[in-house]
Amino acid sequence: MGMTDTQYKGMLLDEKEKWEETLILAKKDNNKDIIALAEKQIRKIDEKLKL
Repeated sequence: MGMTDTQYKGMLLDEKEKWEETLILAKKDNNKDIIALAEKQIRKIDEKLKL
């Protein structure tokens, strides 16, 4: 049995929260590679949430 839309959205929101936390830490360390990766992942998740 697959996930419901609500379960999938919840999973995406959890993932987004993790990437946002990663972004905060990367900015503290001024790690440009991780900042770019986190921002990319957050954008991808935001696109999925629009569907």
